[in-house]
Amino acid sequence: MAKKRRRTRGKRPDQSHKHDWGWLSPRVVAEGLLHSQTPDERPWRFLLPVLALAFVARASIALCGDFVLHPDEIMQHLEPAHLLVFGNGVTYWEFFYGARAWLVPGAIACALSLFKVIGLGDPFWYVGGVKLMFCAISLLIPVGMYFFARQHFGETSARFALIGGAFWYELVGFAHKPMTGFVSTALLLALLALCVHPSRDRRWMVYLMAFVAVLASAVRWQYASVALPLLGLFFLITSRKKELVISSGVFFLAAGIFDSAMWNGSLFHSYLTNIRFNLVLHPLLEGESPAYQYLWWLWLASAGLSVFCTTAALWEPRRHGLLLILLAVILVSHSMQVHKEYRYVFATIPLWLLLGADVVARLSVRVKRPRYLSGLFAVLFAAVSLCGILNALPSQNQVYRAYSKETGKVQFIRDQDPVFAAYRYLAYAPGVLGVWHADRPYFNLPSYYYLHREIPFYDFSTGRVINTGMETTLASVSHIVAEYPNVVIPSYTVVKQFGDIRIWRRDENDAPVRQWEVYNPIIVGGLEQVMKQVDPNASTPPADMGIKWR
Repeated sequence: MAKKRRRTRGKRPDQSHKHDWGWLSPRVVAEGLLHSQTPDERPWRFLLPVLALAFVARASIALCGDFVLHPDEIMQHLEPAHLLVFGNGVTYWEFFYGARAWLVPGAIACALSLFKVIGLGDPFWYVGGVKLMFCAISLLIPVGMYFFARQHFGETSARFALIGGAFWYELVGFAHKPMTGFVSTALLLALLALCVHPSRDRRWMVYLMAFVAVLASAVRWQYASVALPLLGLFFLITSRKKELVISSGVFFLAAGIFDSAMWNGSLFHSYLTNIRFNLVLHPLLEGESPAYQYLWWLWLASAGLSVFCTTAALWEPRRHGLLLILLAVILVSHSMQVHKEYRYVFATIPLWLLLGADVVARLSVRVKRPRYLSGLFAVLFAAVSLCGILNALPSQNQVYRAYSKETGKVQFIRDQDPVFAAYRYLAYAPGVLGVWHADRPYFNLPSYYYLHREIPFYDFSTGRVINTGMETTLASVSHIVAEYPNVVIPSYTVVKQFGDIRIWRRDENDAPVRQWEVYNPIIVGGLEQVMKQVDPNASTPPADMGIKWR
């Protein structure tokens, strides 16, 4: 008599090995790349103290002064948020044509709204508060490095990685910058840690993985080349494949709908506009920089440590394969672009630091006195990082300036651009009714985000609408800002000087100045023809950059 077949309740048996291809199986390849392991010991007891010190280091640099890595941090992130919350700000071509996503500016606008609601809506509070917010977000980098290395390499490598991610000078010095590449890098490191997390078959983990991968790609779409392959690796090793696909699709659609709603356009309006713009513009920039440019910048910025760590990691390709592949993907994909800036490959920094952490950990166990070797590397790391934060590395200034004429003066601690101090003064000085910065364009200024006054504000180019005579100037601005040495401006007197920047105040300042209809200059920068190629129906910029007097 045949035995009855027993019914089984619960989950279906795992079918992932139904078609077993041996070592060529996608799952086996994925497991080999991740080689996740369960650590024998609990997380390091100094994890939280190290992260606290990392935040203090970041906050110290953020609050000790102001500098600009690239004008985009004000033009495309801080200024749009200020305009949205307070009603005054400069609009640049990306936001005039809808070529930028609102994710990062939107997060800043939420922070500004909170400061405004609690009665702290002025630069003294919100400038530092927004910086600290991004410093907190940046801690995802050392946290992600530690937990990824812990599961991927082991506890010793994880501790080295944590120290590297917490105190490497670039990760500290740029932590407060509201740049999409920096925010997306923090999300990518969180994604790396999630990939090797032991809870890969939990529903919450699947949803979190999908959300972080889509968000990292949406914040900076160029980093989708890293985020999506990591999501694909997770797909190969999790048993909840269907849920991962569905949740990823839902989050992806939500990102497109959000972008559509913000720009009142089609799905992914800003992303498509930006990509089309680059396809039209980049051929015009042919020959701007060589293909190997990023390798040279990485060498200069790290005093050669990045190349040493990456080269040493090649000796164990199976162990370091995943990180080497991700590093290569970022460098190759960005090297193919004509226009290159060091900030574009910011995500390579924690990757080579991870490789270096494991290389040092592996070398330490092969020598008789591991503490001496670890100490030697610690001194070298500290020396390079300290020189970097002091801008004392050889040819370091070449890295940040690149080929862009827009790049500001990058000084983490010393000799910072005094223009920020000048605008902090103007934000609170009495009798400021209108400002003309006579020798700089808006994109090289702190703008309304620092000025924070509902007043006429002219730059080098918009100044031509008032620079028709002394009478017009006197009727339009109470203060003039410029770096003109030994220049006398009739009817104006120098009242303050910051470095080479002088601030002139109108002698008879009781008279009012001509007010604008809206405090929102529109700067397109001569890109109308390019945008017409992108979209024949693109809007036409207003005359006189949108400046209209009441």
